[in-house]
Amino acid sequence: MAKVIIPPDRSNISSTNSPNLKVCFEKYKNGFLEPLFRIFPKLAIHDAVYLEVSHELSIKQYVDEKISKCALILLKDEDLNTVEGLLRDTAEEKISQFTNYSPDIDNSSDRGEVKSLSYAVAKNLVYFSTNDSNAISLIERNELEPYLHSLEAIRLYELLYAIRTFDKNSNILKGLYKLLYYLTKYEKKTNYDWATFNEECNKHY
Repeated sequence: MAKVIIPPDRSNISSTNSPNLKVCFEKYKNGFLEPLFRIFPKLAIHDAVYLEVSHELSIKQYVDEKISKCALILLKDEDLNTVEGLLRDTAEEKISQFTNYSPDIDNSSDRGEVKSLSYAVAKNLVYFSTNDSNAISLIERNELEPYLHSLEAIRLYELLYAIRTFDKNSNILKGLYKLLYYLTKYEKKTNYDWATFNEECNKHY
């Protein structure tokens, strides 16, 4: 969820001609996050991810406001009951084996993904929204199927399509799609352009 809330930044790509590869938060908030909350009024974020997005003051203030208005639910491991806590602990041990996160030392690398997925297992949640390739690969791993079998990843491009379909006022969706999925030469060879992407989504959703 962190990479859904934090504006995309691909400024590390130097082989493109695009002058602006980082989206400012204000523009991202108005064009993507606000429509997202209008369409999905009960989103949730694990407190491990909350810590990740709280490094930038403007993002933290925005997230805090959504939590205070009950538009965003803050998930905490301490709120789990005994059985759920045991299930969460077991899932975390298994999931962390395929990441850089170690529960023993509680390091920051991959912490948000592991904590969020483990909580989802404990609560038997169905949907997990992410733009993180590591989280998606964990959900799709055969070794973790007994734990994550009921969890379906909702990718950011699916959220872009949902906003385009249900909230037609946003004017940054095409630019976000291009920045995230149609920027490099490789992406232009393997991904759809914006118009074709929407046509294909119309067929499948």
